[in-house]
Amino acid sequence: MPTYEHLCEACNNEWEDIYKMSDPVPTKCPICKKKGKVRRLISVCQGVVELSGHEYKAKAIEDAAKMQKKMLKDENKLANFVGEKKYHNNELQRTKK
Repeated sequence: MPTYEHLCEACNNEWEDIYKMSDPVPTKCPICKKKGKVRRLISVCQGVVELSGHEYKAKAIEDAAKMQKKMLKDENKLANFVGEKKYHNNELQRTKK
């Protein structure tokens, strides 16, 4: 659930509340108890967006495809990804054939 910041215009009290987007906005200040003087503030989001289910799977597939394209273009990225020792062993195997 999102965290919302609020300001009471009567006493300048600021506080945070956690509630669903579908829930009603508080209308009463927890300090001065005056009703109708509360404003919800706009704030910067400082969180991490977590993906789940189909969104996560689609993002993982997209990221893997991008990484694969980068590795095919740059030997160093491929060596870093699989490990330098394994990369060199694979190169030796390939040149022997």
